[in-house]
Amino acid sequence: MFNLGHATLLIIGTFFVWWLWRVLGQRDRALALVRRHCERNDLQLLDDSVALSGIRLARLNRGRYGIVRRYAFEFTVTGEHRYAGHLDLHGTRQLHIELAPHPFPGRADGDSPVYTEPASAKIYRIY
Repeated sequence: MFNLGHATLLIIGTFFVWWLWRVLGQRDRALALVRRHCERNDLQLLDDSVALSGIRLARLNRGRYGIVRRYAFEFTVTGEHRYAGHLDLHGTRQLHIELAPHPFPGRADGDSPVYTEPASAKIYRIY
């Protein structure tokens, strides 16, 4: 016989499955954002994964509160050293991504960065 207790368990189970599905979707979104960031900066994402490292309640824009999830990952530049990074997400929106200090690809550690002005750059002076 199906009674109120069974209906309650069914509702709780359905809510749990929905919540788990949503969390896994956010993890996939975080992984896609980290992959794209690493590709843009010529970095290699190690282990091809992100891991949930924290959940916190934070004040967002317009003074509203929301749940912010922090995903940790590791990357490399040359393949020798592992560097840590993290990504903060609110829902599926990227709030912040931070990488540990690392050498830039294509330069030796002792080389200083060289700034070259683009040929099409124009300087306007306002008096």
